[in-house]
Amino acid sequence: MGEDGNAEPATADRRRPSAVLTWLVLRMLSFRYAFRGIWVASTGSNFRLHLAGAGAAGILAAAFGLRRTHVGLVILAIVAVLSTELLNTAIERICDLVAGLHGIGWDARIRDIKDLAAGAVLVVAVGAAALAVVVFAQG
Repeated sequence: MGEDGNAEPATADRRRPSAVLTWLVLRMLSFRYAFRGIWVASTGSNFRLHLAGAGAAGILAAAFGLRRTHVGLVILAIVAVLSTELLNTAIERICDLVAGLHGIGWDARIRDIKDLAAGAVLVVAVGAAALAVVVFAQG
């Protein structure tokens, strides 16, 4: 027992907040890498195009006065498209890095990998557009 009658010593109580605070600060600092990744992707024209589409969807959702459930679906679609574009950008950069490091130049396999990633973005974007048609038609 500690000096004040508690089951744990007083020193253990003093260490916990510090450890938790340190963990919390480190987690918050790790977000800077995520935000930097979004910034890096935003320098590309495709990500900016998707951001413009997201803004338009937000404006339309407000203009149509969508129900909360429909707004939630719109938000999910926006997040899906932007996340897929982030992954596509990462895959393209990895492919470029590998090709450059190994002096590959043009390679059909790298082209296919990039096309597969771009295809994933297209599938998600078309699905988001279809969802938008259904949601906004019901307004």
